[in-house]
Amino acid sequence: MRLWIWFGLLLLPALAQGEGRYLVGRILALEANRGVALVEVGDRRLEALLPVDGGRYRVGQRVVLYQEGGRTYVTEPDRIPWLLGLLGLFALSAALLGRGKGVRGLLGTFLSLLVVVYFVVPRVAAGGNPLLFAFLGSVGVLLLTVYLVHGVNRKTTAALLGTLASVAFVLFLALFFTRGMGFTGLASEEALLLRQWGGVDLLSLFLAGVVVGTLGALTDVSVTQAAVVQALAHANPRFGLGELYRRGMEVGYDHIGSLVNTLVLAYAAGSLPLFLLLTRDPTPLRFLLNTEPFAAEIASMVLGSLGLLLAVPLTTLMAAWFFRGGRGGPPGGHGHPH
Repeated sequence: MRLWIWFGLLLLPALAQGEGRYLVGRILALEANRGVALVEVGDRRLEALLPVDGGRYRVGQRVVLYQEGGRTYVTEPDRIPWLLGLLGLFALSAALLGRGKGVRGLLGTFLSLLVVVYFVVPRVAAGGNPLLFAFLGSVGVLLLTVYLVHGVNRKTTAALLGTLASVAFVLFLALFFTRGMGFTGLASEEALLLRQWGGVDLLSLFLAGVVVGTLGALTDVSVTQAAVVQALAHANPRFGLGELYRRGMEVGYDHIGSLVNTLVLAYAAGSLPLFLLLTRDPTPLRFLLNTEPFAAEIASMVLGSLGLLLAVPLTTLMAAWFFRGGRGGPPGGHGHPH
């Protein structure tokens, strides 16, 4: 579902086309009774109309303005400086605490976003199948993040193969269950906007969002599980495929227990507005949960969790095959993936 964000960004330039234009200014004075603000834009001073809830603005605050038809409107606080500060704090923390891998992780994340923005979104916007291009983009994202951050070796190759197998299986399950439940893809306001725009397969887009939304967590669990198997193989080079898998899954079961809780809570936190509707809507719970917005969120949560559950045994099996009999060398080494 997070893929909607990128389509929203893609649509902004089109929605902004016309006679109007955007500006950034600073509020000099407020006249709440008239619903206007005196705003400084460069060396000019303008009177701008405030939104209905104009009480949230204050003197000295930087705001985004929109001019059209001879009038100026205050639309939003200027959040970009704050966002840049927050991103800078995150990047600094990753570099200081994660050292080299933290920096490579940031670079991998940046390149992954470029794949989504400049490969997946333009092709879907041009009428391509969201599912196909999201899967191809996922492969590109995984190659960038796994190999760039952790290097090219047996451990990362096992993690990559385990993740790809999990993604493919989740995709198959998503296709089966969404068709069985008769989803249309119209589970949000963004989807309705895209339908008016036209040219996008909304059901495939929903499925693509499920797949892309699980990639980060899948990569994390896969690399960790492969590292466990590598350490076991180094500790006792006589372990074969079956013994490595069995011992690796002893850790994997604990991993699974914590992953289910983590992912369900993460999805639930993102769906709080929908859950709040449960307390206000007079519709009986059984029928409210049957509506597409609720059913789609539950399906996304369960499918993403299934992907994580599957990633643990699949990656453990792949890693056990690569490291059986002590192959690949010690953790931190650079064994070849064949």
